[in-house]
Amino acid sequence: MMKHAVLIGFYALLLSESFSLMAASSNTITIRYCIDPDWAPYESLINEQHVGLSRQYLSLIEQNANLSFTLVPTSNWQQTLEYIQTNKCDLIPMLNSTLNRKGFLDFTKVLFRAPNALYGHYNQPLIGHLANINQQSVAVVTGYRLHRYLLENYPEINIVEVENEAQGLEKVQNKEIDFYLGSFHGANKYIKDNALNNLRIVGISELEDKLRIGVSKSLSDMVPILNQAISQITVAEHAQVFSYLKEINTTQVKDYSMAIKSASAFSAVIICLLFGYWRSVNNASILEAKNKALQLAHQQLDDKNKQLADLAIRDSLTRLYNRGHLSECIQQQIKLKERYNKDACLLILDIDDFKQINDQFGHKIGDDVLQYFAMQLTECARNTDIVARWGGEEFVILCPETNIDEAKIIAKRFQQCLFETSSDDLPCVTCSIGIAPLRESKSADQWFIAADNAMYQAKELGKDTIFTIDNA
Repeated sequence: MMKHAVLIGFYALLLSESFSLMAASSNTITIRYCIDPDWAPYESLINEQHVGLSRQYLSLIEQNANLSFTLVPTSNWQQTLEYIQTNKCDLIPMLNSTLNRKGFLDFTKVLFRAPNALYGHYNQPLIGHLANINQQSVAVVTGYRLHRYLLENYPEINIVEVENEAQGLEKVQNKEIDFYLGSFHGANKYIKDNALNNLRIVGISELEDKLRIGVSKSLSDMVPILNQAISQITVAEHAQVFSYLKEINTTQVKDYSMAIKSASAFSAVIICLLFGYWRSVNNASILEAKNKALQLAHQQLDDKNKQLADLAIRDSLTRLYNRGHLSECIQQQIKLKERYNKDACLLILDIDDFKQINDQFGHKIGDDVLQYFAMQLTECARNTDIVARWGGEEFVILCPETNIDEAKIIAKRFQQCLFETSSDDLPCVTCSIGIAPLRESKSADQWFIAADNAMYQAKELGKDTIFTIDNA
């Protein structure tokens, strides 16, 4: 009887544990997701398995939240976008947030940041910036955020739509098109894996990838849960995911173990196979060394390209944006005004009596004053403001999404900052500031002339003054 009682108790314990496990599993939320199947190393399908950075992050999120993710395979990015809009899957684990996508997706906080680069044939000169492209052709993946960005901001560029990153890079390698615009890590991986040695980075896009999880509107209540799980990812775990980029093997070594076993009776065959294996390993080492050298060369070129891109848009003395970059930003604000009726203001600042400073103290002190003025201007400006040197002692602040009253506050704050701070080694300076809001149907020249006229009005009022043209 005692034995039977023990057995009954044991079975009861097993049943209790089973019910507990079933109850726990029943609380797990299963979420269907789709990926871009051709976007390595961020995400891709290899032998019908999801691999890449997004898979690494989903695994961490599964650990931090009571969630289970089930892949719904798609053949390309366009089909992925179609599936998420027709409720065939619930989320996409890694993509950028855009105005269009916000119509059918809600987005989590940022998971991963990465730059975008412009790739060209080695015969192509360095471009530096998209604005320097005239009528050359630029390939971009259809449906990517970069595609819409080019259409909206660079309509003069000859855009060539491609199905995936590989297709775009191959077309540049074969000189079918001039450039390819795409993700830095993705393009570099494909270039290394496929030995596209004729390609190089010729420019950097100002548009950075800020990759998030996109959740179908029908499951918008999952966003806080996902954000909580993302917040629990440690710095070390982020670093481990990033190290995945460096661990990707670019060379495969053949495995002869099965052949050796099957031919164990024939020593001559074994010797030949072992020799072949040694040669493969040796070749693999050589290829790996070449791959590392190529990767280093790409990194050095990327660093140089970034320096060139920065030099192309910066003033050499003050390190503020130069006239060319400012003109491009002004054109973008005009487009935003035409399309979305966004407010913007232009502030032109001119250092008062700067010629006297040069005449009295010399041009070296004059340059120091310009640098000090630029530093104060940068510290007082907001993160969204574009601060530039127009030329000589004249500076410009472009203030997006800013009305006339807010622009006046910025101007007064800068004059106050200039008054309260001074350098013992430099003469004190003041400035005259002209403000002009952006009005509809105004060109860049008309807007700038209005702000410039306002600045000269401030000069005539006695300098160290702010003047606003409200009807610009």
